[in-house]
Formats: sequence, structure tokens, C-alpha cells
Amino acid sequence: MIFFGKEQQDQFAYHLIGEKGTFLDMGCYHPYDGNNTQALELMGWTGILVDIRQKWVNMCKMMRKSPVFMVDVTTDEFPRILKENSDTTIFDYISLDVDEGAVGGLKQFLENGFSFKCMTYEHDFYQYGDSRKKPAMEMLKEYGYILLFEDVLTDGTDKPFLEAWEDWWINPKYFSKDILKLQTKNIFYKDCIKKVREYV
Repeated sequence: MIFFGKEQQDQFAYHLIGEKGTFLDMGCYHPYDGNNTQALELMGWTGILVDIRQKWVNMCKMMRKSPVFMVDVTTDEFPRILKENSDTTIFDYISLDVDEGAVGGLKQFLENGFSFKCMTYEHDFYQYGDSRKKPAMEMLKEYGYILLFEDVLTDGTDKPFLEAWEDWWINPKYFSKDILKLQTKNIFYKDCIKKVREYV
């Protein structure tokens, strides 16, 4: 099985959910290079891709099966697109990487009645501090989500050491209580996957 996620986000979703599911790729970027949902799509998952850049939308339309939309996720157009093009309001996995639109996009998603089972949320703490991380954390905890892996570490920056760049969340309604034993902070992404594989 081939995975494409640069820091194995697609493996996180696959091991928690399985071979069938639904995804929402917010900030889909390239159709497969470092993409967090292409492997899931190839397995048979269904989903929606969104990006604000025409270049990536055009490429994904040519190379992906899932519907692709160019939209600013911080606007009211985003939830409208989801309502018109999705058969579910509960996505099994969300890849959320929309840079400065992260908090606004998450707010549009949650406040319009959508939810998820697991999500990887890029906050780039190593560059921006708490500006994207803290507001999202407060919002998600208010909605009952649990931070499984906080400040997941990557070696994918230009720094010579590991940097905190994402938080990985779950909705506890869809998992056994045993999963809470995995909760960790400042953990390398490969070790996150090892822990998830041991859990399942």
C-alpha cells in the first residue's frame, strides 16, 4: 500500500478508520505529492477537496476522482459547498492545512453543523506560535473533541532539529476509551503512527 502524506497523516486516518471512509481535504495542494488524502481515495474513500489556489484546483480536477472546489474556507461559500456536495455532515477524516485561514475555516465548518472523527490540523507553531493553535484548541474542546497528539514534530522544515507543526484530534464518541492512553505531546510523527498501530 502506498501512502503520500509527507508526515504520514493519511496513515493516521487509515489506521483509525479503515479502508472505507469519507474525507475533507482543506487546502489540498498537489493532487498526490505530499497529499494527505490521495491514498485514501485510491482505497475507495470518498471525499471533497478544496483549495484557494487555482493551480492546485486545476491539477486536482485532472488527476483526482473526488470533486474539487476553489473556495476561501473562511467564507460562507465553504459550508454551502459542503452542504450541496456531500452526503454526510460527519467526515471520518479532515486534513486541515489552509495557512492563515485555519481558524476561520474551522469555525465555518463547526458552526455550520459539520463534524469529524479524526483530524490533522496544521498550526505551524514553530513559525507562528499560538496564533493558529490556541484559538482552534479552544474551539475544538468546546465542541467536545480531544487532542490526541499535541504539537506533532516534523523534520520537514529547514531547521536542523524537530519542530512542532500540527495537532492531531479525535472525536471521542467514535473510539473506545482506551485510545486516550495514547495522548502525548511533542512526539515525532512516525512515533504517532506506531502508537496508533499498536492501539488498533
